[in-house]
Formats: sequence, structure tokens, C-alpha cells
Amino acid sequence: MLVPYLGPARIVVGFDGSEDSFRALAHGVREALLREAELVLMHAVDDTVLNSAWGVVFDPEQIKEGAAEMLATGVAEAVASGLARTRVRTEVVLGNPAAALTRMSNEASLVVVGRTSGGTGEKAFIGSTAVGTVGAAHCPVVVVSVDNLQREQPAGVIGVAVDTSARGAVALEWALGECRAHGGRVVVISVCRAPQGRWFSAGHPTAEQEQKAVEVTRARMVDMVSEITEDYPEVEVELEVSYGNPLDVLTARAEELDALVLEVHASFPTYSVGGLIRGLMSHGRCPIVVIRPKDSHGS
Repeated sequence: MLVPYLGPARIVVGFDGSEDSFRALAHGVREALLREAELVLMHAVDDTVLNSAWGVVFDPEQIKEGAAEMLATGVAEAVASGLARTRVRTEVVLGNPAAALTRMSNEASLVVVGRTSGGTGEKAFIGSTAVGTVGAAHCPVVVVSVDNLQREQPAGVIGVAVDTSARGAVALEWALGECRAHGGRVVVISVCRAPQGRWFSAGHPTAEQEQKAVEVTRARMVDMVSEITEDYPEVEVELEVSYGNPLDVLTARAEELDALVLEVHASFPTYSVGGLIRGLMSHGRCPIVVIRPKDSHGS
């Protein structure tokens, strides 16, 4: 399970001045206000990139000063959004951004990152900082984007993706705790994966077979979910089971959610993130919350 951070509530936001990082900042401010938490704006100057510029000498102190000026704009934005200046601090580090955020996640309640970083020119793809952070962080990570749908009022629904192997139990418990503390309901989503690849090109499951798969999955999910939800009787929980491609189903469903929560089972040394999570971080239209259970193994 995820080991909770027991210190003062702290929200860490990766900030690099990009559009997505400003969206991450806005989300982090809302979370800090909701949780009465400290907000930490962190910017990491990747020294591996600097050192790869052959023949160019960089002054680390000058680089840090420039980063501090950029972070000052983020601080001003946070204060203008209603967060007390005494609850906002900044940190500039030299090093890999994902590694720096992972270290800071040890003493954070939540880490918020933008989907892509500034200057990549690859808006259609998830950035390496987001991927590296969700695979290794010690607290939940929220991945946001300027492409997320903006509502005047929250939908009041958190979605949780789970499967019949019980992957998603920790994510479900986190979502239930959020709704108990702050309101809202939980929708537990499980998708029977449609066969793919050339081995299945000769035929497709019948409608009856698909329905049977959904019924079997639902029965298994009811057993798993009920063991967890019985400790949260005040939270309304709905179970949705469908048949198809999980990425397609979850991407479409995300448009109606305040957040979609998933578990990542990544392990040392690669902390690799599977295709489903990458796809949702790239295309999801709501904040994607990724939780790495402490005892996770495999990818």
C-alpha cells in the first residue's frame, strides 16, 4: 500500500513556465486551499542537458537566478488566486526534474505536474518529466494539461480504473478518502479488454460472449470493491463494467470526471509506465491521478 506522508500537508508543483505548468500551478493552488496546505513550486535545471552543450560554459548561480525570477511569476499567480504568501515557497535545484520531484514526493501529500514541459515541441506526447515522476513518486501524482476540460462547477465525480487482479484497490481507497473528506462520489470503472492482434483477425466474440465477459467481470469487481467500500459508507459508489479497448473507454469517460485515478505498478530500476497510463496522460481530458503502491512490482 501507499505509505502516507504524516507531516504538514504539502503540495509540490513542478513549474517551468510552460502552459501546462501554469495549469499545474492552478490545480496545485486549488488543492492547497482545499487541504489548507503549503504550496511548493519546484523548478529543476537539468544539468545533463547543460553539460551536453559542447564548448559552452554555464554559470549555475546565474541559471538559478533566472529560474528564481520565473518562479516569482508563479508565486504571484498563486497569491492572486487566494493563497497566503506565507504558505508558498519555491525551490530551484540542478538535476533531473523527475528525480527531483520524486525526492520531494517523500515529504508531500500530492505532486502536480504538467503533461508536457516547455520547449519540447511535442504537444501530442507525454513529457519525460511526467512519465518519470508517476513511475517513481512516493505520493499520488496529478498530471494536468491545458487540454483538460474546464467546468464552471466540478462534476463531483472521481473515476477509478480497476481490474480483476485487484490492481486499483489502493487507488480506490484514495478516491474514497478524498470524497469522504471533500465531498463527491466515486465511479469504479473496469473494462473487459477486447482481443487484439493478428491471432484474432479470423473472428470476433459474439454479443453473447461479450455480455458474458462483462457479467463475470462485474461479479468479480463487486466482491473486490465491496471489501474496500464498506469502510466508507457515507460515500456513494457506482460500478461500471464495459467491453472494449480500455484506453478508448477511459479516455471517453474522463471527459465527464473531475479526475481519473489509476495505479502504476512500476519497479526499480526502470520505473517503466505502461501504455494505458501513458495514453491516458497524453489524451485524457481531466486530471489523471497516478498512485504507485509501495509494494508494486513489474510494469
